[in-house]
Amino acid sequence: MSRSLRELPKVHVHVHLDGSYPLPAVQALARRRGAAFAVPDRFETVWDFFDAYGTVPQLVEDLDDLAGLCRALVRAEAEAGVRFLEPAIEPQLYAPRLGSLETVARATVDALQAAGAEHGIEVGANLTINTDQDEAIAAELARIAAVLAGRGVTALGTAGFVEPAGLARFAGAARIARDAGLQVVSHAGQTGGPESVREALDELGATRISHGVRAVEDEELVARLAAERIVLDVCPVSNVALGVVAALAAHPAPALAAAGVPVTLNADDSLWLGSDVVAQYEVAREVWGLSDEALAGLAGAGALVPGLSATGRAALETDLAAWLAAEAAA
Repeated sequence: MSRSLRELPKVHVHVHLDGSYPLPAVQALARRRGAAFAVPDRFETVWDFFDAYGTVPQLVEDLDDLAGLCRALVRAEAEAGVRFLEPAIEPQLYAPRLGSLETVARATVDALQAAGAEHGIEVGANLTINTDQDEAIAAELARIAAVLAGRGVTALGTAGFVEPAGLARFAGAARIARDAGLQVVSHAGQTGGPESVREALDELGATRISHGVRAVEDEELVARLAAERIVLDVCPVSNVALGVVAALAAHPAPALAAAGVPVTLNADDSLWLGSDVVAQYEVAREVWGLSDEALAGLAGAGALVPGLSATGRAALETDLAAWLAAEAAA
């Protein structure tokens, strides 16, 4: 007897826009461009994955293409039971080819918001700085995030290949975001160890950590994350596929959650990894052996995400209780 994980109310907040468009939508766009598009069966290293990541933006020729992909993503997420979606957006992947940074950011956010309204889910956006490439434009990205705060942008983020990433360089950008009432979400604890998580907390004032799984190596840091209610947006299938964790059964997410650290489950890059947010909960049920009550606890950690509105937070908590109260199917 088990309850439907697709119907489990959940947030999805570690989802890279350009790595998460539905495969049929990307293939359709590729056909219109006279190009072939295929996803490898596996990636030998995380660096091979990063190399592949940039191929999808190259298919996008105008803002209408971009909006169409955004609509396809929101529709798929709504069908997966997502109540709040917060993709990481990088307008710098398309600017200046499709317009200025602000023009592309506005077009992306507007498409996401319209699709959210159409499909009945809340949608935010984490405007993300690539720490390997974007030092020169970080302040501009932060300014745009501040301008669009309350109009679809819910966070400023950082992501990059190398951790620790010298995040002190981006402290000014983070300050702009915080002053605008935005959360700061930083990639850490993926390719880097616990020191990278501390860097994000101490240098940027991060209020959420994308990944963060290697925090488990440091008991003092785990205690800090639990005490300060720092949410880790964890991506189990991605971590194994990219060699961050050796096997799903060995994933540290259950231990982190048991230690009181708020953990959300996320797909990271479902286009490339072939695994949506529902599949992460399937791992938690089938591999980690978590009960439906424990699964609802993980989903309920999404209520701590500041980008979710008060109304959305209350609805998530009510609907999670209803999911648990419902009779499990045979």
